[in-house]
Order: sequence, then C-alpha cells, then structure tokens
Amino acid sequence: MVPNPDHDGQPRSFIEEARRAQIVNAAVETIAEVGYHRASMGKIGARAGISRGLISYHFAGKSELITQVVTTVYADAAASMAPVIDAETTPAGQLRAYISSNLGYMRVHPARMIALVEILTSGGLADVSDADPAEFDRQLLLPLEHLLTAGQECGDFRDFDVTVMARIVRGVIDAVPTALSRDPALDIDRYVREITTAIDHATRPVPSRTEKT
Repeated sequence: MVPNPDHDGQPRSFIEEARRAQIVNAAVETIAEVGYHRASMGKIGARAGISRGLISYHFAGKSELITQVVTTVYADAAASMAPVIDAETTPAGQLRAYISSNLGYMRVHPARMIALVEILTSGGLADVSDADPAEFDRQLLLPLEHLLTAGQECGDFRDFDVTVMARIVRGVIDAVPTALSRDPALDIDRYVREITTAIDHATRPVPSRTEKT
C-alpha cells in the first residue's frame, strides 16, 4: 500500500485523524513499556490492533511517526501548562507553576512523559524529521531562560547564568519520568514540593548584610 497520509495535500478525514491518533498513542505506550529501540513498527501495530501495513498508510515511516509522537506530547503538555503559568503574576510564581504543572502533566500522562524522555535519551531525535538536536535543545530551554531573565530583572531571582539554571531545572524535571517508570506509585506531590523548594533556594536573591542584621 502506497503511503498517502495527506491525500495529495487534501485535509484528512475525521476517521483518518482518529486512526493516526490511535497509532501515536500505541507508539507512546509501546516505547514507554519496552524502550525506544525495542519499539518496532510491528510491536506498535500489535498494540494498536492493526497491521504494520496500515501504519505505513498513515505514516511514511518510523521517522514520521516519532516526529508526530514528539510533536503531540510537547503541544499537549504546553497547552496544559500555559494557563497555570500565565495565572501567576510574578516570575517566581511562574517558575513554581512551571515546575508544578510540568509534574502535574506527568501525573496525568505518565506514559507520554516516559516515552518522550526515552526518545530523547536514546538518540531518537535522529529519527525525527528535519530535527537538529542542538536547535531542539535550544528551543526547549528558551522559554525557561526568558522567565529566569525576567525574574532577575525584577529582583525575584539572584544573579546567575540563565542557561545553566534552565538546564538544572529541566534536568531535575526530566529525571522524574525515569523514576516514574520504575515506580508507578511515585508520590508526585512530594517531588513537586522538594523540587520547587530546591529551585527556590537556588534562585532567590542573596540577602545583603544589612538585611541579615
């Protein structure tokens, strides 16, 4: 069967979009369960209850499928987190909301986050269409860097290298899905409390000697 996911530029039908979503969900669950490299198209098809050939009708290959998985997870997570972050009026509050909403999304969609981290840490970006790993990493950190810079400018945060701090924040958040994969009963609330407290101590302004006395 010749792949024709876009019908030569024509919009996909509701049924086609639903089938693509089914395949993406099956890919997420398969990667989360067996790991990125062991998640073959055959295993993904078996999880979805469809043939590998039908996957090939909707996705030109693994590259397109993994691209859609990454796009879907990031877009959905961003849509979920944005209202929580935007509700805060200070950079310090937004940073706490960034952490809590990120981990809150993991609570609701653990398989998605486990699969995403598995893709990123297993070299899966090499299979993502037109992906530049360095640029991908840069775009991931940029919103957080902007938030940290705004916090420094208004006095919410101390002086530090925003890129380094952004990597620290992302690093500690991205470690949670691995822990979650090993312990599905992981206490997410405890992680939120400890991570937000640690980052608050790492970013808060250093009191002057006058303030200390």
